[in-house]
Amino acid sequence: MLREIKAELGFDLIELGHGIRTIANAGNPKMFDAGEVRFSSLHNFCPLPVEVMAASPDCYKFSAASSEERERAIKQTFQTIDFAARLSAPFVVLHLGAGEHARQSPIQLIELAKTGKYLSRKYVRLKIRAVQKRERLAPAYLQRVKDCLRRIIDYAASKNVRIGFEEPTRL
Repeated sequence: MLREIKAELGFDLIELGHGIRTIANAGNPKMFDAGEVRFSSLHNFCPLPVEVMAASPDCYKFSAASSEERERAIKQTFQTIDFAARLSAPFVVLHLGAGEHARQSPIQLIELAKTGKYLSRKYVRLKIRAVQKRERLAPAYLQRVKDCLRRIIDYAASKNVRIGFEEPTRL
């Protein structure tokens, strides 16, 4: 795949994505060592954690209520940073997570919008309540992310790797 990207498509720098498995990674360092490829960045989590079956940059969230999930996210991020350092990739791109409520809109709100009633009083009341709930819950999620990032940024700095953030895709 890397040879095709470089030779046929002509890219000089390649980002390794969050769907790369450990087994698939075997050729990447060899090509790097041979000077055949350079990496611009790695997208967390790379390689994909063995227990995760499909590519997912959000398989572990820094914003999770579970301290075990946050610790797993940090550990896997450290592995991505180590791999980036090994490949001289200057950046690791992270998704920071989201509050569980952030991706969910009340079904009633969605139905009102679909039927063109997004200017109705009922819609406005529901939307205001949803926003208020999000604002009430957000500080706890944000604090968890900040706590994780302090450790990650220190670790990345020790490996001469910079951290970038990407907003997760909204579904």
